[in-house]
Parts: sequence; structure tokens; C-alpha cells
Amino acid sequence: MYVGAVMRRTARTRESSAPLPPLTALRAFEAAARHLSFTRAAQELCVTQAAISHQVKILESHLAVRLFNRLPRRLVLTRDGLAWAHALADVFARLHDANTRLRLGARADGSFVSVSVIPSFAARWLVPRLGLFLERHPGLDVRVTPSEHLVDFAVEAVDLGVRYGTGHYPGLVTEKLADDALVVVCAPAVLARKKLVAPADLRHHVLLHDDTRDAWARWFEARKVSGIEAWRGTELSDSSMLVEAAVRGQGVALARWSLAMDDLAAGRLVLPFPRVAPMSTGRSYYLAAPKERLTRAPVAKFRDWLRRETRVLRKVE
Repeated sequence: MYVGAVMRRTARTRESSAPLPPLTALRAFEAAARHLSFTRAAQELCVTQAAISHQVKILESHLAVRLFNRLPRRLVLTRDGLAWAHALADVFARLHDANTRLRLGARADGSFVSVSVIPSFAARWLVPRLGLFLERHPGLDVRVTPSEHLVDFAVEAVDLGVRYGTGHYPGLVTEKLADDALVVVCAPAVLARKKLVAPADLRHHVLLHDDTRDAWARWFEARKVSGIEAWRGTELSDSSMLVEAAVRGQGVALARWSLAMDDLAAGRLVLPFPRVAPMSTGRSYYLAAPKERLTRAPVAKFRDWLRRETRVLRKVE
């Protein structure tokens, strides 16, 4: 009876909604938007670059919108493209999670922990350190799901969530891990090419933005720098991509310390204004989970490890 009701409701929804775009085209666009590259999307999906470009054109035709501005040597998402990219990132994250749950199921011995993490933090901070946890706990498996959406612990196979925000997650045990701050960073080659001694010199450089478009304006205002158009430059919707663009010398970024710290330590990035104090983001990293999940031994071990490792984030230089 329940299944029949669901099927009838689904049928009515399909009749009243616009036709879905081809799944292949959606998948190609999602990968291209995430990488901002047809080449890297093609490598991920094991197809040719021409195939990715063709599928994106099919999707643009189906939606009657332009998804990318195709500039020399780079792609930039349009406003419509940005909206679709955000929505599809959530959709495919849920599909991957469902695939994992349904195909693999839970380990019979329970020696695993599943963690949902925002993509930027997963890519630039958590994954590089994950090997340390696995070395200390060789019999324990970890499943990391990078996703922007807030986990519904009642229906998703996730034990812990690591989120970046204000810490308001009703019904969950919430623990603050660390604050974050914005720092100005660039590749060493950028300093070699063009003068960058004082904040006013930024008028001669490409400014890199993430989706917090007013960050540069607030930074200039706090340092009483005028005469620079804070909105100009390149926008990258994902903060991890912002750091990567800075590493590759594409401009000067106002980046989150947590995401840039490893590249700063390795010399891939530098602080052109080392005496300028970092600017608070107003948001922090929080661990959130249902109380009952925290009683599982593997989850408790990962939680304790995460507490220790995030101490380094509290030492903003």
C-alpha cells in the first residue's frame, strides 16, 4: 500500500513537472563545474574532452541557458551555471551515499565510521591528514562524503558531520572545533612578477574571490585602503578552488587560513603582508552528530582524533 502511494505520487509529480535533462549531460556538467575544466572532467569520467563539451552543449540547449563562459584557457560558471552546479553537487552526493549504503551495507562488525564534510575542508585539510588516523587504527574503515548539504541523520548512513557555520544545529550534539580567519595569499611567482609590498599595490593584481563576494571589500575597509574596485577579478564558487587558483599563480586570494595553511607551510603560497592581522570569517568549524552515534567506539575514536588534529587550526598566524 505504501509503495503504491509513493508510485502514484511520483507519477503525478512527473506529469506536472518539466522533463528532466539527460542524466549523462548532468553528470558531465557536474564534473566540469567542479573542476572548471573539460579536460579534468573527461579524465574523471574516462571519456574524451570533446564528449564532455558535447554533453554540456546538450544540457545548455535543453535548459535554454548558458552554463559556462568559455574564456581563453579557462572556464567560468555563469549565474545559471553556478545555480545548477550547487544543486547538482548535492544531488550527486546523495546518489553516491545511497550507492554506498545499498551496495555495501554496514560492516557486520561495525568497525567503520562515516563522516560528512564540506568539500573544501575535506579536500584541503581532512584528506591530507586522514592517513595518520588510519595508521593508528588499521582495523577501522573511514567513509568520507564531501557535501554542502546538511545531513539528515535519520535517513542517511552518516555518523558525524563537520560543518562550517554558526553552530546552530538543533537536535544534535554540537562541538566547536576551531574558528577560522581570512588571510591574503599568493604564489611566490606572483611576487616575482609584479610589485606587492603594501595593500594598495593590489590594484595592479587580479583579485581571486570565492562565493563570499564582499570579503575583499571588508578587508580593504578594515585596512583603510581606498581606490580599489574590490569586486573585480575571478570568482570561484568553491573555496578549495580559490586556493588552487592562488597556488597556480592566477591572482591574489583572500583565503581561509584552514584551507591555505598546508600550502603556506610547503612554500606553494606566501603571505605578501605577513604583518597584517588575519580577518575573522565570523564562522567556525563544528562537529555535529546525534547523541546515540557518538557511543559507537569507532565514532568516538574519530571524534577524539579530530579534536586533537584541529588544534592546529586555532593557531592562525
